[in-house]
Amino acid sequence: MSESNRKIIVDAITRMLARREHSVVEITTKLSQKGYEEAETAPIIEEFREAGIQSDLRFAEAMVRSAVAKGRGPRRLKADLSAHDVEESFIDQAIKEIAPDWFELALRVRIKKFGAAVPEDFKVRQKQMQFLQYRGFVQEQIQYAIRGDNAV
Repeated sequence: MSESNRKIIVDAITRMLARREHSVVEITTKLSQKGYEEAETAPIIEEFREAGIQSDLRFAEAMVRSAVAKGRGPRRLKADLSAHDVEESFIDQAIKEIAPDWFELALRVRIKKFGAAVPEDFKVRQKQMQFLQYRGFVQEQIQYAIRGDNAV
């Protein structure tokens, strides 16, 4: 690999990481879309990882914060992170560090979309449950949100 090619790749990675955290898979994909071979980019990406400039853990933490802000549940979050080939241990650690209250988040998401009234009608309840399931919440969190915050 020529020195000028290396500099271009390093600059591209630096620009990507200056904007936001990226996973290794994202960086590799973006560089391959620009026409760079993985054989050229992999060692440079590894240098960024070893220097602590790129971190899949920081990427996972940023994704957890983003998912919570967007009202997404743990299932959807884990699926999104798995699609980026983030290690399961990083996913679990990021969720543990951010420690969102998934039950309260599910309740807030339901109230924002459907209002504070607890659904009495079966079809309305089913629609709300499907919405929360699509958002990535697990059954216990959905039940909590559907019952409302005053239920035991």
